[in-house]
Amino acid sequence: MSDHSLAPSRREVLGALAVSPFVAQPALASTNKSRLIVQCRPQDTGSNYKFNNIMRALQQLGGVTTIRCREPYSGTIGWRTYVALGRAGIRFIFTLTPRRNPSSSISDLKTFLQHAQGSIWAIEYPNEPDLNPVSYDGMTDARLGVRRGDAPAFMAYITDVHRMLKNDPQLRSIPIIASNDHMQAEQGPLSDFGNSHIYPKERSNVPALLARFDKKVAMGGHRQGVITEWGRTTGGGPRNVTAPPVTPEEQGELLAADLEMLFADPTVAAVCLYELFSWGGPSEMQNFGLFDFSLKPRPAVAAISSLLR
Repeated sequence: MSDHSLAPSRREVLGALAVSPFVAQPALASTNKSRLIVQCRPQDTGSNYKFNNIMRALQQLGGVTTIRCREPYSGTIGWRTYVALGRAGIRFIFTLTPRRNPSSSISDLKTFLQHAQGSIWAIEYPNEPDLNPVSYDGMTDARLGVRRGDAPAFMAYITDVHRMLKNDPQLRSIPIIASNDHMQAEQGPLSDFGNSHIYPKERSNVPALLARFDKKVAMGGHRQGVITEWGRTTGGGPRNVTAPPVTPEEQGELLAADLEMLFADPTVAAVCLYELFSWGGPSEMQNFGLFDFSLKPRPAVAAISSLLR
Protein backbone atom coordinates (compact mmCIF):
# COMPACT_ATOMS: atom_id res chain seq x y z
CA MET A 1 0.00 0.00 0.00
CA SER A 2 1.49 3.31 -1.09
CA ASP A 3 2.07 5.93 1.60
CA HIS A 4 0.99 8.53 -0.94
CA SER A 5 -2.34 6.96 -1.92
CA LEU A 6 -5.23 9.36 -1.31
CA ALA A 7 -8.22 7.26 -2.26
CA PRO A 8 -9.67 5.00 0.44
CA SER A 9 -9.48 1.32 -0.35
CA ARG A 10 -12.53 -0.73 -1.35
CA ARG A 11 -12.53 -2.23 2.16
CA GLU A 12 -12.53 1.23 3.72
CA VAL A 13 -15.37 2.41 1.49
CA LEU A 14 -17.47 -0.64 2.27
CA GLY A 15 -16.70 -0.18 5.96
CA ALA A 16 -17.89 3.41 5.83
CA LEU A 17 -21.14 2.42 4.17
CA ALA A 18 -21.69 -0.33 6.70
CA VAL A 19 -21.06 1.66 9.85
CA SER A 20 -21.85 5.32 9.17
CA PRO A 21 -25.47 5.85 8.12
CA PHE A 22 -25.72 8.68 10.67
CA VAL A 23 -23.22 10.78 8.70
CA ALA A 24 -25.62 11.14 5.78
CA GLN A 25 -28.04 13.19 7.92
CA PRO A 26 -25.97 15.65 9.96
CA ALA A 27 -28.95 17.97 10.34
CA LEU A 28 -30.55 15.43 12.67
CA ALA A 29 -27.73 15.64 15.18
CA SER A 30 -28.76 17.12 18.51
CA THR A 31 -27.15 20.26 19.84
CA ASN A 32 -25.39 18.27 22.52
CA LYS A 33 -24.17 15.67 20.02
CA SER A 34 -22.64 18.40 17.90
CA ARG A 35 -20.82 19.73 20.99
CA LEU A 36 -19.22 16.38 21.84
CA ILE A 37 -15.79 15.60 20.40
CA VAL A 38 -13.61 12.56 20.97
CA GLN A 39 -9.82 12.34 20.95
CA CYS A 40 -8.53 9.99 18.24
CA ARG A 41 -5.11 9.16 16.81
CA PRO A 42 -5.47 8.27 13.13
CA GLN A 43 -1.78 9.09 12.68
CA ASP A 44 -0.88 6.08 14.87
CA THR A 45 -1.20 3.52 12.10
CA GLY A 46 0.10 0.65 14.26
CA SER A 47 -2.68 1.14 16.83
CA ASN A 48 -6.42 0.40 17.00
CA TYR A 49 -7.10 3.77 15.40
CA LYS A 50 -8.03 2.30 12.02
CA PHE A 51 -10.75 3.74 9.81
CA ASN A 52 -13.35 1.02 10.36
CA ASN A 53 -12.68 0.82 14.10
CA ILE A 54 -13.12 4.57 14.50
CA MET A 55 -16.31 4.68 12.46
CA ARG A 56 -17.93 1.77 14.30
CA ALA A 57 -16.99 3.22 17.67
CA LEU A 58 -18.39 6.66 16.86
CA GLN A 59 -21.66 5.11 15.76
CA GLN A 60 -21.87 3.07 18.97
CA LEU A 61 -21.21 6.25 20.92
CA GLY A 62 -24.40 7.73 19.54
CA GLY A 63 -23.33 9.11 16.20
CA VAL A 64 -20.60 11.55 17.25
CA THR A 65 -19.06 13.05 14.11
CA THR A 66 -16.22 15.28 15.36
CA ILE A 67 -12.78 14.14 16.49
CA ARG A 68 -9.65 15.88 17.72
CA CYS A 69 -6.24 14.75 16.53
CA ARG A 70 -2.86 15.93 15.35
CA GLU A 71 -2.75 17.80 12.06
CA PRO A 72 -2.42 15.52 8.99
CA TYR A 73 0.98 14.95 7.36
CA SER A 74 0.82 14.38 3.62
CA GLY A 75 2.86 11.46 2.30
CA THR A 76 2.34 9.31 5.39
CA ILE A 77 0.30 6.16 5.86
CA GLY A 78 -1.91 7.97 8.34
CA TRP A 79 -2.87 10.55 5.72
CA ARG A 80 -4.96 7.90 3.99
CA THR A 81 -6.98 7.32 7.17
CA TYR A 82 -7.55 11.06 7.67
CA VAL A 83 -8.85 11.45 4.12
CA ALA A 84 -11.13 8.41 4.39
CA LEU A 85 -12.61 9.76 7.63
CA GLY A 86 -13.15 13.21 6.15
CA ARG A 87 -14.85 11.78 3.09
CA ALA A 88 -17.12 9.72 5.35
CA GLY A 89 -18.40 12.90 7.03
CA ILE A 90 -16.14 13.15 10.06
CA ARG A 91 -15.09 16.65 11.11
CA PHE A 92 -11.76 17.46 12.73
CA ILE A 93 -10.11 19.68 15.27
CA PHE A 94 -6.53 19.64 14.03
CA THR A 95 -3.85 20.38 16.63
CA LEU A 96 -0.79 22.02 15.10
CA THR A 97 2.71 20.70 15.74
CA PRO A 98 5.26 23.53 15.99
CA ARG A 99 8.22 21.33 15.12
CA ARG A 100 6.97 21.66 11.55
CA ASN A 101 7.47 24.76 9.47
CA PRO A 102 4.11 26.59 9.51
CA SER A 103 4.09 26.76 5.73
CA SER A 104 4.15 22.94 5.62
CA SER A 105 1.18 22.79 7.97
CA ILE A 106 -0.74 25.32 5.90
CA SER A 107 0.03 23.45 2.69
CA ASP A 108 -1.13 20.11 4.11
CA LEU A 109 -4.33 21.62 5.51
CA LYS A 110 -5.18 23.07 2.11
CA THR A 111 -4.41 19.81 0.35
CA PHE A 112 -6.50 17.92 2.87
CA LEU A 113 -9.51 20.13 2.18
CA GLN A 114 -9.19 19.40 -1.52
CA HIS A 115 -9.87 15.75 -0.70
CA ALA A 116 -12.36 16.22 2.18
CA GLN A 117 -14.13 19.54 1.72
CA GLY A 118 -15.61 21.21 4.76
CA SER A 119 -14.21 18.63 7.18
CA ILE A 120 -12.07 20.92 9.38
CA TRP A 121 -14.18 22.09 12.34
CA ALA A 122 -11.33 24.08 13.90
CA ILE A 123 -7.56 24.49 14.03
CA GLU A 124 -5.92 24.39 17.45
CA TYR A 125 -2.62 25.95 18.44
CA PRO A 126 0.04 23.57 19.88
CA ASN A 127 -0.95 21.12 22.58
CA GLU A 128 0.43 21.77 26.08
CA PRO A 129 3.23 24.16 25.09
CA ASP A 130 4.13 24.45 28.77
CA LEU A 131 5.22 20.80 28.81
CA ASN A 132 6.30 20.72 25.16
CA PRO A 133 8.26 23.98 24.75
CA VAL A 134 8.16 25.55 21.31
CA SER A 135 11.31 26.13 19.27
CA TYR A 136 10.76 28.63 16.49
CA ASP A 137 12.57 31.35 14.59
CA GLY A 138 15.84 30.81 16.45
CA MET A 139 14.19 30.83 19.88
CA THR A 140 13.37 28.01 22.30
CA ASP A 141 11.01 28.56 25.20
CA ALA A 142 11.87 27.30 28.66
CA ARG A 143 9.90 24.36 29.99
CA LEU A 144 6.86 25.75 31.86
CA GLY A 145 7.62 29.17 30.38
CA VAL A 146 4.08 29.42 29.04
CA ARG A 147 2.76 29.04 32.59
CA ARG A 148 4.79 32.10 33.59
CA GLY A 149 3.75 34.12 30.54
CA ASP A 150 7.29 33.94 29.19
CA ALA A 151 7.13 32.14 25.83
CA PRO A 152 8.48 34.28 22.96
CA ALA A 153 8.93 31.33 20.59
CA PHE A 154 5.36 30.19 21.17
CA MET A 155 3.96 33.67 20.59
CA ALA A 156 6.06 34.17 17.45
CA TYR A 157 4.84 30.82 16.12
CA ILE A 158 1.14 31.42 16.68
CA THR A 159 1.42 34.99 15.38
CA ASP A 160 2.85 33.71 12.09
CA VAL A 161 0.34 30.86 11.89
CA HIS A 162 -2.56 33.27 12.53
CA ARG A 163 -1.35 35.57 9.76
CA MET A 164 -0.98 32.68 7.30
CA LEU A 165 -4.41 31.25 8.11
CA LYS A 166 -6.23 34.56 7.86
CA ASN A 167 -4.49 35.47 4.61
CA ASP A 168 -5.49 32.22 2.94
CA PRO A 169 -8.91 32.20 1.21
CA GLN A 170 -9.37 28.45 1.84
CA LEU A 171 -8.57 28.57 5.54
CA ARG A 172 -9.45 32.05 6.80
CA SER A 173 -12.99 31.15 7.88
CA ILE A 174 -11.97 28.12 9.98
CA PRO A 175 -12.14 28.90 13.71
CA ILE A 176 -8.91 28.92 15.71
CA ILE A 177 -8.70 27.45 19.20
CA ALA A 178 -6.07 28.80 21.60
CA SER A 179 -3.54 26.48 23.21
CA ASN A 180 -4.78 25.17 26.52
CA ASP A 181 -5.01 26.99 29.84
CA HIS A 182 -2.07 29.38 29.88
CA MET A 183 -1.55 32.82 28.30
CA GLN A 184 -5.22 32.99 27.32
CA ALA A 185 -5.18 36.80 27.32
CA GLU A 186 -2.12 36.92 25.07
CA GLN A 187 -3.68 34.42 22.67
CA GLY A 188 -7.05 36.19 22.63
CA PRO A 189 -6.48 38.45 19.60
CA LEU A 190 -5.07 35.46 17.69
CA SER A 191 -7.87 32.97 18.39
CA ASP A 192 -11.63 32.51 18.30
CA PHE A 193 -12.08 30.16 21.28
CA GLY A 194 -10.40 29.76 24.65
CA ASN A 195 -9.15 26.32 25.67
CA SER A 196 -8.57 24.21 28.76
CA HIS A 197 -7.68 20.64 29.75
CA ILE A 198 -9.65 19.39 32.74
CA TYR A 199 -9.24 16.01 34.44
CA PRO A 200 -11.61 15.94 37.41
CA LYS A 201 -10.99 13.80 40.42
CA GLU A 202 -13.61 11.19 41.26
CA ARG A 203 -16.06 13.47 43.03
CA SER A 204 -14.75 16.84 41.95
CA ASN A 205 -16.88 19.93 42.23
CA VAL A 206 -17.55 20.17 38.49
CA PRO A 207 -19.39 23.53 38.74
CA ALA A 208 -16.28 25.00 40.38
CA LEU A 209 -14.10 23.59 37.58
CA LEU A 210 -16.45 25.14 35.02
CA ALA A 211 -16.36 28.48 36.79
CA ARG A 212 -12.56 28.48 36.42
CA PHE A 213 -12.93 27.54 32.76
CA ASP A 214 -15.39 30.38 32.17
CA LYS A 215 -12.92 32.79 33.75
CA LYS A 216 -10.10 31.62 31.45
CA VAL A 217 -12.32 32.07 28.42
CA ALA A 218 -13.16 35.62 29.51
CA MET A 219 -9.44 36.39 29.93
CA GLY A 220 -9.02 35.83 26.19
CA GLY A 221 -11.92 38.13 25.41
CA HIS A 222 -14.02 35.24 24.10
CA ARG A 223 -17.63 34.32 24.76
CA GLN A 224 -16.94 30.61 24.41
CA GLY A 225 -14.15 28.09 24.75
CA VAL A 226 -13.46 24.46 23.97
CA ILE A 227 -12.43 21.96 26.63
CA THR A 228 -10.07 20.02 24.39
CA GLU A 229 -9.37 17.33 26.99
CA TRP A 230 -11.73 16.00 29.65
CA GLY A 231 -11.29 12.46 30.87
CA ARG A 232 -11.38 9.90 33.66
CA THR A 233 -8.91 7.03 33.71
CA THR A 234 -9.48 3.52 35.01
CA GLY A 235 -5.78 2.72 35.17
CA GLY A 236 -2.75 3.52 37.27
CA GLY A 237 -3.05 4.24 40.98
CA PRO A 238 -3.44 6.91 43.66
CA ARG A 239 -0.35 8.80 42.43
CA ASN A 240 -1.68 9.38 38.93
CA VAL A 241 -0.86 12.71 37.30
CA THR A 242 -4.49 13.52 36.48
CA ALA A 243 -6.56 11.78 39.16
CA PRO A 244 -6.78 8.43 40.94
CA PRO A 245 -8.44 5.72 38.86
CA VAL A 246 -12.12 4.89 38.90
CA THR A 247 -13.79 1.64 37.93
CA PRO A 248 -15.21 1.30 34.38
CA GLU A 249 -18.71 1.52 35.85
CA GLU A 250 -17.82 4.69 37.74
CA GLN A 251 -16.18 6.11 34.62
CA GLY A 252 -19.45 5.77 32.71
CA GLU A 253 -21.57 7.19 35.50
CA LEU A 254 -19.26 10.12 36.11
CA LEU A 255 -18.66 11.05 32.46
CA ALA A 256 -22.40 11.09 31.75
CA ALA A 257 -22.98 13.32 34.79
CA ASP A 258 -20.04 15.52 33.74
CA LEU A 259 -21.45 16.00 30.26
CA GLU A 260 -24.86 17.01 31.56
CA MET A 261 -23.23 19.85 33.49
CA LEU A 262 -20.90 20.77 30.65
CA PHE A 263 -23.74 20.99 28.14
CA ALA A 264 -25.65 23.25 30.53
CA ASP A 265 -22.83 25.84 30.44
CA PRO A 266 -23.23 28.14 27.41
CA THR A 267 -19.56 29.11 27.64
CA VAL A 268 -18.61 25.56 26.62
CA ALA A 269 -18.74 25.56 22.83
CA ALA A 270 -17.64 21.90 22.79
CA VAL A 271 -15.89 19.32 24.94
CA CYS A 272 -13.48 16.64 23.79
CA LEU A 273 -13.40 13.38 25.74
CA TYR A 274 -9.96 11.88 26.13
CA GLU A 275 -10.01 9.36 24.47
CA LEU A 276 -11.84 6.93 22.19
CA PHE A 277 -9.75 3.76 22.65
CA SER A 278 -7.72 2.43 25.56
CA TRP A 279 -4.25 1.07 24.97
CA GLY A 280 -2.91 -2.29 26.11
CA GLY A 281 -1.55 -2.07 29.64
CA PRO A 282 -2.49 -1.08 33.20
CA SER A 283 -1.15 2.48 33.38
CA GLU A 284 -3.00 5.74 33.83
CA MET A 285 -2.46 6.98 30.28
CA GLN A 286 -3.42 3.65 28.71
CA ASN A 287 -6.90 3.58 30.26
CA PHE A 288 -8.82 6.72 29.50
CA GLY A 289 -10.60 5.02 26.62
CA LEU A 290 -14.35 4.72 26.19
CA PHE A 291 -13.57 1.36 24.57
CA ASP A 292 -11.10 -1.14 25.98
CA PHE A 293 -8.07 -2.40 24.08
CA SER A 294 -10.10 -5.24 22.53
CA LEU A 295 -12.52 -2.57 21.19
CA LYS A 296 -15.27 -3.71 23.56
CA PRO A 297 -17.44 -0.77 24.68
CA ARG A 298 -17.02 0.22 28.30
CA PRO A 299 -20.09 1.28 30.33
CA ALA A 300 -19.37 4.90 29.37
CA VAL A 301 -20.44 4.22 25.79
CA ALA A 302 -24.01 3.26 26.72
CA ALA A 303 -24.23 6.08 29.27
CA ILE A 304 -23.07 8.74 26.79
CA SER A 305 -25.09 7.47 23.84
CA SER A 306 -28.19 7.51 26.06
CA LEU A 307 -27.46 11.10 27.04
CA LEU A 308 -27.16 12.12 23.37
CA ARG A 309 -30.51 10.67 22.32
